[in-house]
Amino acid sequence: MQVLEAQRLRKEFGPLAAVQDVSFSMEQGQVVGLIGPNGAGKTTLLRMLATLLPPTDGTASIMGIDLCRHPLEIRRRIGYLPDFFNLYNDLTLWECLDFTARAYSVPSDQIPRKIDTVLEYVNLTDKKNDLCRHLSRGMVQRMGLAVLMVHEPDLYLLDEPASGLDPIARINLRNILKRLADEKKTILISSHILHELSEFCTHIAIMDQGQIRYFGSVEQIRELCMPERILRVRVLGDPQKVPAVLREFPNAAVKDICDTVIRLSVKGGLETAAQLNAFLVGHGVSVAELTEEKKDLEDLFLAISAKENVFS
Repeated sequence: MQVLEAQRLRKEFGPLAAVQDVSFSMEQGQVVGLIGPNGAGKTTLLRMLATLLPPTDGTASIMGIDLCRHPLEIRRRIGYLPDFFNLYNDLTLWECLDFTARAYSVPSDQIPRKIDTVLEYVNLTDKKNDLCRHLSRGMVQRMGLAVLMVHEPDLYLLDEPASGLDPIARINLRNILKRLADEKKTILISSHILHELSEFCTHIAIMDQGQIRYFGSVEQIRELCMPERILRVRVLGDPQKVPAVLREFPNAAVKDICDTVIRLSVKGGLETAAQLNAFLVGHGVSVAELTEEKKDLEDLFLAISAKENVFS
């Protein structure tokens, strides 16, 4: 099911075009990491999708609803978390969530159960009777997610949710986001902490100078920018015999050998890796382990930057 479709979205501030004719779509259950340098237009794009900024041109639809024609209905369908989320400081956590649930017309008989559920989800149950002004920065961000979750949005729009958090708070937030991703929630999230996004994103959109330069699954982007895989092969016996065997296997080259582990550069996908394993075993090499050195989003971002020189 298609959740989001953006069509040539554009936002101008006087002579500056902060977002330039951006088009992309998201299916249910996709988690899209929106990455790019400062000033790329990520926040402006998210604010347009959240109906907080009207597009200069173009449009988008969420669950088939046009955001320009029906912004209030769109707001019922989304959950928007900016980098600094404001709560009602004189309310307790429970009162804040109760207020939000009623504002979004959650049936009254369901509200207590939903509040209990989301507070447990974000690990703030023991704080439910505390005033929001007593929360730490990390707790505020987790409470922000709880506010979104209490009305079960179709699309989460998260703008730098880990900005300014200490390492422990980032880990707590990341675990919540991973859980949402595992539950197939649809999420568009911008962040500068790329290695954390790589743990739960299914797709990435790389934005620069107001345009989305790349959009696709993490695997598609990886294959586009890094066609070679680095495989680690642990063997039983003498590893120095393996390079001679590999001369007969195309598209594979030895990078280095350390103890019984050989690092190989291999062109191709998972099928090539499987063929390589069968080839080595067939030529008398006892393969104890074959793994791939995974690249995270930071590696991909840097590879794209070097490949296209688009961020200079």
